[in-house]
Amino acid sequence: MEENSIDLRELFAILAKNVRKIGVITITFIIISGIYLFITPRVYESDSLLRIKQPQGLGSSLLDAVPGANTQVTAQLMSTYAEILKSRSVIEPIIQITEEADDEGRYPSYDGYIKNRVSTTPFKNTEILKVTVNAETPEAAQQANQLLVDGFLSRLTELTRAEQRSTKEFIAERVGEAKKELTLAEQNLQEYKEVHKILDPTENIKVVADKITMVDKVAAENEVNRATAAAKLASINSQLAGAAQATADSTTIKNINAKLAELEMARIEYLNKYTEKHPKMQEVEQEIAGVKSQLATEIQKVAALQAPSDNPVHQGLIAGKFQSEAELAVADAKQSALANIETSNNEIIKKLPEMEQGYLRVAREADVAQEIYIMLAKRLEEAKVAEVMVSNEVQVVDTATLPENPVKPRKALTLALAALLGLMAGSGFVLAHELFNRKLKTADDIEHFLGLPVIGSVPDFASVEKAAQDSQKEQGLWSKLWGWLTK
Repeated sequence: MEENSIDLRELFAILAKNVRKIGVITITFIIISGIYLFITPRVYESDSLLRIKQPQGLGSSLLDAVPGANTQVTAQLMSTYAEILKSRSVIEPIIQITEEADDEGRYPSYDGYIKNRVSTTPFKNTEILKVTVNAETPEAAQQANQLLVDGFLSRLTELTRAEQRSTKEFIAERVGEAKKELTLAEQNLQEYKEVHKILDPTENIKVVADKITMVDKVAAENEVNRATAAAKLASINSQLAGAAQATADSTTIKNINAKLAELEMARIEYLNKYTEKHPKMQEVEQEIAGVKSQLATEIQKVAALQAPSDNPVHQGLIAGKFQSEAELAVADAKQSALANIETSNNEIIKKLPEMEQGYLRVAREADVAQEIYIMLAKRLEEAKVAEVMVSNEVQVVDTATLPENPVKPRKALTLALAALLGLMAGSGFVLAHELFNRKLKTADDIEHFLGLPVIGSVPDFASVEKAAQDSQKEQGLWSKLWGWLTK
């Protein structure tokens, strides 16, 4: 069996002989890459840095004891915020502002924009998230990045404040109604005094009125608390869409609610007997404060365990749901206790003369209306402050940069790759062309392939003369170049 061998010197000889062809092919590749660089639009990238702070409170006591848990929570938190940043509610407005619609009025697709224009990169073992946006001009890239960060922060604020906004709107509506009720109650009281010529109520009426008014104030406050908790719970349930269980499923929270309800009922009973400075009143107030603190801690733990992610917005909604349900349970229990006291007070009122009964009725209505209006007005201000003060745990470390140079296409790298590919393609072409060429070129080929002896050869004077001329021209060119360089 005949073996074929390849001589490296022969390969280098083939390359040296066809250096012009290789050069032409290489230059062709470089020209094509130059055309590509000329027609390809420039791409500029703008960067901004965000700090995603890990919230303290919700679930912290449980997670701090687990090795590496904080790092995992931070990574999950960044991933969550990165998805919110690239959500449709944030991206689509930016597309309409920064991009141009086609002839049919269609803007670039959301999926294509996210894939080709926006990227997020978390820095390992830090709370820093890098946001990168690219465009065809430096100004457009910076604008898009700034709009993206602003839209992201606005969306986070909107999600976080939805609960506070709903509560504020409910209280604002009730303030208007309470104002009308207060005005009407005061008018009725004034008319009753004028009709029955009452300048100053008797001491007996004052004692009974003070006792009843204190209970009425608690009842009015309880009514406001219950209505506010119900509105807050409805808003949270609409956002969670059934994604959280009820507090009834937690035995610990259920028991704490029952204990809190008992203490509130005891407080109401004491209000009907003692002043607010009485030792028994102060003692029950301290117990109620301790149980409320215990309830808040337990709610935070259960919310952290039930939340499907470490998103603080979601955990806050679940904690708010549990808190609202607890407030409703306590308000219902207080309402029952207040109803019993109301029955007892009505029995006392029935024993009074008819004129004094009428006076107490209109005076109670005015006092209750005033108390409800004052509480609602105070709650409205608190709700307004709470809506403004909500923190979304995100800080802008570096604003969007204005890029100076394009990141695509890379001219030097593209031209270098084109030259390299041209050399490889040209070398491969000439080697393949020579090696697979079956023509007999030398006397050795005749003896080897045909088995015929070579008696003699006639030189090709035209080829010899042409080679000599080319050699002279090449030597003359190098001589001129060397002379130019050594001047």
